[in-house]
Amino acid sequence: MSSETDLLPSDVSDLPLMRMAADLSAMAWEQMTAWRSSLGAGLDAAVVDTKTSPNDLVTLADAQIESLVRGYLAKVRPGDTMVGEEGAPALDPTEFFDARFLRGLGCVDPRRGELLDMSDGGQELEWHVDPIDGTVNYVRNIEHYAFSVGVRVAGGNHGQGLSEDGWLLGLVASPGLGATWVGARGLGAYRLEGRCSGGRLSGIGDAAVPAQRLRGTPDGLSGRLLATGFAYTGSSRGPQLAKLEALMGGYDDIRRCGSAAIDLCMLAEGKVNSYAERGLGIYDYAGGAVIAEEAGARVHRGGSGGPTAAAASESEVRRLIDTI
Repeated sequence: MSSETDLLPSDVSDLPLMRMAADLSAMAWEQMTAWRSSLGAGLDAAVVDTKTSPNDLVTLADAQIESLVRGYLAKVRPGDTMVGEEGAPALDPTEFFDARFLRGLGCVDPRRGELLDMSDGGQELEWHVDPIDGTVNYVRNIEHYAFSVGVRVAGGNHGQGLSEDGWLLGLVASPGLGATWVGARGLGAYRLEGRCSGGRLSGIGDAAVPAQRLRGTPDGLSGRLLATGFAYTGSSRGPQLAKLEALMGGYDDIRRCGSAAIDLCMLAEGKVNSYAERGLGIYDYAGGAVIAEEAGARVHRGGSGGPTAAAASESEVRRLIDTI
């Protein structure tokens, strides 16, 4: 892994968007941990339902986390747009969490216990949120699941292709792996151990936040790994499998962990060399793509359902896109 252990720079931790995204991840982390004890090997229908196939799962935790995120943003950034996977209604976090938890957030008035309006009069933003990326893993207690959020300037075609300038920040938080990854445009990508919140970034509890600066795969590392994923339904999976041999040209093996967000963070850490997948929603890759880019990768965002790829060079990204 190519990284440098140090402290999260103040120009990242002081970003209002960073503190807001960290608050969202803290709420998600809290609820993923709380719900996990309700989910067992039996996949109880009381807490688990299916989406496109029996193995494409959605839990009550997904909807609850999305509701809390939507309620938070409705108060903190009321002029922005939130794009979520589940379409869940807003739930005010100040009416849900206890006072002790709320005091650890960065955008809460500690005296009144109310969320602060952090609107700055600037451009409207879009918050692309996946409450639990890797839900199948989450339900089965496999560690590779995460909350993911990517923030971009609203409007236009930002994020389509290699030359984009609308994405501002990405954050991925995995309780199962005990890590939070962040990337801010022009300021680098970092791994933080454990749960993060706006309060932690503000110095509540800790004077500074240890972090690893991520720079992708170091030169000269032996072996090449490609991260990818496959559709849940056979009609879509068949064509993907048929292209797998060509897709793996130049690679020694593949990794398929079940979370696009974590795949892209592994690329940022240098654990895999490249990533390619077709059929994602924007919320699937929104956070991880910013992190991978800030670690030095070239990224092609496929929009909703198109091919998404990331690699060290633009030529390899193009090859992966043309192949997949």
